[in-house]
Amino acid sequence: MHQDIDIPSDKYRIKASIKIPLNKKLKLGIVLAHGGIINRQSLIRKKYSFGEYLSKKLDAYVIAPDFLGDTIHKNSPSYKNFSEILNISTKYLVETYELNNVMGFGHSLGSFILANSLETNNYINSIVTYGGPIRELYGTRQNTFISYLINYFTTYSYSINIRKMIRHIFDEETCVYLENVMLKDDEYCPNNYVFDFDFAMFKYFKEMVDNYLESIKRWDKPALLLFGSNDGVTKKTLNYYKHKKLYPNIQIMEISNACHVTPCMDSRYQLSKLQPVVDFFKSVLLPYQTLYVSQRT
Repeated sequence: MHQDIDIPSDKYRIKASIKIPLNKKLKLGIVLAHGGIINRQSLIRKKYSFGEYLSKKLDAYVIAPDFLGDTIHKNSPSYKNFSEILNISTKYLVETYELNNVMGFGHSLGSFILANSLETNNYINSIVTYGGPIRELYGTRQNTFISYLINYFTTYSYSINIRKMIRHIFDEETCVYLENVMLKDDEYCPNNYVFDFDFAMFKYFKEMVDNYLESIKRWDKPALLLFGSNDGVTKKTLNYYKHKKLYPNIQIMEISNACHVTPCMDSRYQLSKLQPVVDFFKSVLLPYQTLYVSQRT
């Protein structure tokens, strides 16, 4: 069952979408963090979506808050606000439906928003991220040049619209799906997509990228970082990390034939590529559920 809801808050008017499972006994929850230029409907909407895929596969309550678009910020928005919105939504989900276990899923920029929220989120037990670039911004020259650009453009309050630059950022499959489906299908609410690129917000985003792995390491709970083999945004990241051993709580996995917006697609075939998310959820969270049931009985 799909619902669009309002979540009470003093600082925001949060809009969110939620999927209610047919089997409500497991009391499992998943919080979805959408990416930067797209909105919550990219991951969860009335017709078949990743949110529904997870809800049906795992009998889970799935919620996706909107960070910027439908949600209204009573003060100036920033990426720090996005993590706070995620935490408010998580608390709402747990308390409203009396959930026992919750995981988080972050897509693209949502990967960093999710990781940034972990320090103050007392509900999430494990996370999966998909398509979050790391190494692309790590090189010394890249870092120095990007920092220079950010400081320059922030000083003059400069912003650009990146709609025409999409093909230079994303893989071809992503560009085609974005232009031909996501920006034309009303179910995706294309009017809420944000293509205006604010360098002041990007400065905070870069700080989150720099602290991304350390944040998850300090959190010290199970994390799975997924990357599509055809994802043009994360090729350097995947090539660098897929053969390296990271921290004990962090796994890296490559998904074959998956592009940047595979989690945003609406076909069962495309979404089935994300079966590793389901497998990880079961392996990490269901033992907790089994223990909880045995203690109650």
